[in-house]
Amino acid sequence: MKDKMLALCLSLILILGCKKVSNEPNKVIQSVKTFQFSNVDNIFFTNDNGLLISGRSNDKYDLVKTDVNLNNEWTKNNYNWGNLIFGSVWGSSNYSVQMVKVFQLNDGKYVCIGSITEGGDLLYYSALVVVLAQDGTQLQKYVFNDMSVSNALQTEDGGYILFGFKIIKLDKNFNLVWSKSIYDSKYTSSQIASTSTGGYAITGSYDGEQIFLKKYDSNGNELLSQTYKHSEYPFEESGFDLAQLADDGFLIIGRTGRASNPNIVDCQMIRTSSSGDTIWTKRFGYSTNSWLDRIISNDQNEIIIQGSIGFPNENQKSTLIKINANGQMLDSVTVNKFEMIVHSPLDYYIKVISKDSEHTELTKIYIGNLFDRK
Repeated sequence: MKDKMLALCLSLILILGCKKVSNEPNKVIQSVKTFQFSNVDNIFFTNDNGLLISGRSNDKYDLVKTDVNLNNEWTKNNYNWGNLIFGSVWGSSNYSVQMVKVFQLNDGKYVCIGSITEGGDLLYYSALVVVLAQDGTQLQKYVFNDMSVSNALQTEDGGYILFGFKIIKLDKNFNLVWSKSIYDSKYTSSQIASTSTGGYAITGSYDGEQIFLKKYDSNGNELLSQTYKHSEYPFEESGFDLAQLADDGFLIIGRTGRASNPNIVDCQMIRTSSSGDTIWTKRFGYSTNSWLDRIISNDQNEIIIQGSIGFPNENQKSTLIKINANGQMLDSVTVNKFEMIVHSPLDYYIKVISKDSEHTELTKIYIGNLFDRK
């Protein structure tokens, strides 16, 4: 009898244990996958926790949809805007596309925003907006001439901000609402970010010497303009990325010049108040030129930033740093050059590394392993 009772208890424990495990969220399998891309321009995390990868494969522009474990679900490269042309001599015809941002709507459709470059001796630029069904079938296409796009934002009214040589606002049906010039002989804009008030902010270089911050409302009206001079003889200073933090101030990252012979560029971070006043600034460098490229993730307490050490014609390296909102360095690592790293809503990272002229490797990295020395 005791043996039967013991067996029954063990069975109940196993059953309950299995039920408990089955009710937990599915764990993401750490993996490395190689894709047939000459280069990857953008990675978007879809509503089903998969990826939509965009980039060039030989003379075609490809879109690849994967599941959460990087398994291929579909590939599309038959778009009429995706036939690439690379002229072999000066002045010959060229045509290229770069996708810079993807948004997924509530009905599952994808809005893909990119930039077209074409021409020969003279190059012409246009913004490309493509709406796709969930299986990658093209539903709509819009082209806006005289506009190069390097980033895009989705606005609170369901429309879009396209950022490049100028800024244009589209409504949710992709009609042009307004256009604003942001480039002149003094201001060279590098990056845009949303603000907590429904507007946006941009950074870049002022007069080739100082970093600037500009803030706008949702209609493109300028609210704030600030330049930053933290050196008696500033040169080669530029903001490359920015993010608004919990107190509505900004973190701006980029580069600054070092007074040396020859001149060397160093990494720079500027923390501002909501009104643009400097709270702190941090500069650091290496034995060669270095700068900070992108803010990878920001949870207000820990901010992860990607940077570069050395120019592309050198033995270039990539660096990752982790700081808090006070600018304190929490961790850092220097590794072989990689093309990009992106942060998933599931709190892991995808690192993109070019393997050769036809293949690109995607590696899934858990947050606890991001600063491993390998």
